[in-house]
Amino acid sequence: MLATIQPKAIYLIVCGASSARCAPDLLDELTQFELPVFTVLTEAARNIISSYNLADQPGHTLVDSYFDPVLLGDRAPCLTLVAPATFNTLNKISHGIADNLARSLIAESIGAGWPVIVVPSMNLALANHPQVAQSIKILLGWGVKVLEPKLEGDLLMMASVQEIMAVVKTMLAAAKEEN
Repeated sequence: MLATIQPKAIYLIVCGASSARCAPDLLDELTQFELPVFTVLTEAARNIISSYNLADQPGHTLVDSYFDPVLLGDRAPCLTLVAPATFNTLNKISHGIADNLARSLIAESIGAGWPVIVVPSMNLALANHPQVAQSIKILLGWGVKVLEPKLEGDLLMMASVQEIMAVVKTMLAAAKEEN
């Protein structure tokens, strides 16, 4: 189970689904845990939300490369929150594909046994693709927490910020009790 290690920081991985617009709200809420928050945007997320706007938001550090000082050397355990997780990212991480900074951090978190939360968001046709169910099953088997998306029209939108924060709070509390 991944939630046994006490996180000392939070990685917020933002992928390129339309619900990436919720990233500022997530960041506001994540600061309540008084842990460093490191935000990574995928290339597709940068087409939806401006890294410049996020850079000005207090309470987190925007990470742009593998050579960012916060990623160099030994890192403290992190809770990794992937919100939103696109069809592409969901399937790639379940197959161990780490072809960019965001997916590399997710893969490292899973491999290190750190707590990982994945919050899918995609259109209904992609959600109905048989690989999605397989990928979720794989991730759950690895101890990754996968939150149920909500149907809005023909889109499966990620769980609400409040639902996400409740899971983050529960996972951090469980890890604290175990350590």
